[in-house]
Amino acid sequence: MFAWFETRIDPFKPTSGVHPLTPPTTKWRILRFFLGETGWPLAVMAGLTLLLSLIEVALPISIGWLIDAVTEADRSGDRVIDGRVILVFLLLLLAARPLIALLAQLVRNQVLSRNIGTLVRWRTHEFVARADISFFQNDFVGRIATKVTQTGQAIRSLLRLFADQLLFVVLYMVGVVGYLLVKHPLFAAPLIVWTVAYAILVSTYVPKSRAAAREVADTASIFSGRLVDGYSNYMTVRLFTASTREDAYVREALENGVTATGKQMRLMTGLSAMLTLVNGLLLAASGLVGVRLWSHGLATPGDIASVIAMTMQIQQLSRFATMSLSDLFESVGTLDDTVRSLSRPQLITDRPDAKPLAVTGGGIEIDRVSFGYGTGKDARLAIDDLTLDIAPGERIGLVGRSGAGKSTLVSLLLRLYDLETGAIRIDGQNIAKVTQNSLRAAVGVVTQDTSLLHRSIRDNIKYGRPDASDEEMLAAARMAHADEFIPDLVDNKGRTGFDAYVGERGVKLSGGQRQRIAIARVLLKNAPILVLDEATSALDSDVEAAIQESLGVLMEGKTVIAIAHRLSTIARMDRLVVMDRGRIIEMGSHADLVAKGGLYAGLWSRQTGGFLNIDEDEPA
Repeated sequence: MFAWFETRIDPFKPTSGVHPLTPPTTKWRILRFFLGETGWPLAVMAGLTLLLSLIEVALPISIGWLIDAVTEADRSGDRVIDGRVILVFLLLLLAARPLIALLAQLVRNQVLSRNIGTLVRWRTHEFVARADISFFQNDFVGRIATKVTQTGQAIRSLLRLFADQLLFVVLYMVGVVGYLLVKHPLFAAPLIVWTVAYAILVSTYVPKSRAAAREVADTASIFSGRLVDGYSNYMTVRLFTASTREDAYVREALENGVTATGKQMRLMTGLSAMLTLVNGLLLAASGLVGVRLWSHGLATPGDIASVIAMTMQIQQLSRFATMSLSDLFESVGTLDDTVRSLSRPQLITDRPDAKPLAVTGGGIEIDRVSFGYGTGKDARLAIDDLTLDIAPGERIGLVGRSGAGKSTLVSLLLRLYDLETGAIRIDGQNIAKVTQNSLRAAVGVVTQDTSLLHRSIRDNIKYGRPDASDEEMLAAARMAHADEFIPDLVDNKGRTGFDAYVGERGVKLSGGQRQRIAIARVLLKNAPILVLDEATSALDSDVEAAIQESLGVLMEGKTVIAIAHRLSTIARMDRLVVMDRGRIIEMGSHADLVAKGGLYAGLWSRQTGGFLNIDEDEPA
């Protein structure tokens, strides 16, 4: 039985055609989106809640009938009660109520609560995972991860509150008012006045509580982000003896959270106190009205008992609703904050007619490309009207001071950003018109800031080609000279060698070891276009010289773009391109550029000539 209900919603159902890549941009749209994802169980939950509310209204009514039946039997002296009254009471209490409650619990717990949180987190993860690179550069990664988790909890809480708890309160109130109006309008008068007073209280406190809840959610995510930021950079914290400063930084976020929570709790305390007073007035007024009507023969003792029972139930429900409103405000505040943080339109998208990139030779044409970071007064042009043609199989070395635009040009080639003007073509195909996955599958990249996943060495190397065999992986590791240290690795769970985990971002390995794993990963990927961005900067001279031989084999038949500040590592490239302030200012072989006496010659003269022992008079 449980399994049937648990499988009514698939939290991982395919997303193709279900939603756009751009997430909903308001909390109401995101709620509507997930309501659509949930489907019929919400309607069933609402229907069962309606039945439960009707049963809860019928129970005090049946109690009133029972009291009247007992009173009548006592008055007549025969001490016999109509069996139908007892039967109705027992059926409501022992059959209808447990059965409907069980069905409601199954839908609430097994269908909705079990799956909705996971469904929301999965969908939110899909939105975030496809976000532009600037999205991750402008926020704490820990804060983003917290938002993904909080969104699932917030929407699950909202659906539970609306489809179950708050809906039950509203339906019960409507049922009670309807019954009292039928019995006598005066019976309903205290409850109607109470409802107006309760609505005024809630409408007064809701806006303030919503703002306070939003502030609480924001401070919680900031606290999480600061924790992750400090923990991720623990070595920097220790090297600069900054533990005390980090404590103060984290404490500031906690103090802001305490202040924000304090504001929210003050509001809830004030609302609870006022509600206690209003509830007391409701109970007193209902009792007095009942006695008054009884004295005029317009009500029976059973009627008074029913009204008192309903009124006491309303008092309990109002307190329950107040607690639910606290959760509601918190969930709405979390959702508001999530929408502001996560629901940003995706800028880098595939066109509807995008086709896979077909690499025939690997020729690259960069045609009058311009690109800048920032907007308005903060705008900074990183690539300025740059044109460069790279022949299929040609090896290009990009040279220039830091900030010249070399890495930006590589990012544009990978379409991590869209161009402002111009075009980049690979074998005649505009990269803006091909699918991003096919583009990046055709380019192998090794960067200076090598980041590994907290998984095994095997998983990290095979990340370049998951379907590769272990033999192919071992061959790539040997070519990258990573097999020299991998057998000696042991993690904290006793896993060794290729099964050992590397820690977050690969912190358990040295910079050189991480770079060798990254090189092995690219060697295994074996893409037709190769980008080396300071690929051997963390290696010692002997290892670098050995790996250069492997890279030389890898480069054969491939189009290569290599960036290096250590000019000796790229001096033998087919052509060197010197950049400055986003423009190409020099181009030629190593010997030609040294002879020219320009920027490249100046850079070369400041270095020793590296380990290649190149004669400046020898053509490169």
